[in-house]
Amino acid sequence: MQEIISRKIKSVLVVSIILSGFFLLLEPWMFVIVLIYAFIGCTVYGIPVSFLSDFVTRKAGRYRFVLASLVYSVFGFLSFIVLRDLGVFAVVCSLLFFLSEEWQSARGNGRGQKPANKMMFMNGLSTVLFFSLAAFGLMLLPDTMFEEYTNRSYLIPKGYEGEVRVVYNIEDAPPPEKSEGFDVYRINDKGYTLSSLPVSEGIINDQYYYVDSEGNKEKIDEACIHIGGTDGVGNEEYEYSSSYFFVTQTQCGDTFGENAFPPDMPRGMSVDQIIDEEGLDKLAY
Repeated sequence: MQEIISRKIKSVLVVSIILSGFFLLLEPWMFVIVLIYAFIGCTVYGIPVSFLSDFVTRKAGRYRFVLASLVYSVFGFLSFIVLRDLGVFAVVCSLLFFLSEEWQSARGNGRGQKPANKMMFMNGLSTVLFFSLAAFGLMLLPDTMFEEYTNRSYLIPKGYEGEVRVVYNIEDAPPPEKSEGFDVYRINDKGYTLSSLPVSEGIINDQYYYVDSEGNKEKIDEACIHIGGTDGVGNEEYEYSSSYFFVTQTQCGDTFGENAFPPDMPRGMSVDQIIDEEGLDKLAY
C-alpha cells in the first residue's frame, strides 16, 4: 500500500511540474500559480480517481489499460462541473496522471516483454480517442451552460408606462416571492419596488406582466421592453444599488429596445427620491 501511495504522490508531482513548466515557457508569472493549483487539483481529485481506476480495472485483464484510460478521460471531462472553462486543463492533467501511473506501474512490475503490436496499437488508439473526445467535448459545450441567469418576473400595474426600478440590498424589505424558479417583483404605482436581495447578474432571462386590480396577469411582449442598466447611491452610512428598465404600450417595436434612451418615455423616481420616499436614508446599510 505504501508503494502505491508513493507512486501516486510521484504522479502528482510529475503532473504539476510538467503543466507549470509549460506555462513557465508561455507566461512565466503564472508558473507558481499553476504549480500550486495543479498540485492541489491532482491531490484532491486525481488521486481518488486513480484509486477508483485501480479498483474498476483490477479484473479487466488485457483490457485493463483501455478501461483505465476511459476512467481517467471521463473524470477529466466531468471536472467541468467545478472548473467550467478550465476543464480542458483538467483533461490534460488527467492524461498526464494516467501516463505517469502506467509508466511507474510498468517499471515496478519489471515487465520484460512488450505487449503485442496489436495490443499496443489498441492501447495507444484508446488513449488518443478517449482523451481527445473529452477535450473536444469540453470545447463544444455551449458558453451559456456556464452562465447564471437573472430569472426575474416583474408584475407591473396595468396601464403603467415609463421607467421601472428595483432598489436592492434593503435589509428590512421582504424577499421576493418565488414562482416557477423566478424571483417575483411587484412594482407599485410609482414604478418601483424594494428588495432585500443583491442585484442579480448573468444572462437576462426576465418576464414582464401587466397586472390589473383583480390580480389578472397579461404578459408584456419583449418589443415593449427597453432594458436599462444598474446604478446606485451611498455614503458612509448606507449603500443601495438598483436596476431599471422601461415599459411601453404605445411605442412597442424593435427601435424601442435599441434606443440608448427611449424617447418620450416618462422617467420614474430616481434612487435618491426612492430613498427619501421610503426613509431609507435613516437606515444603515
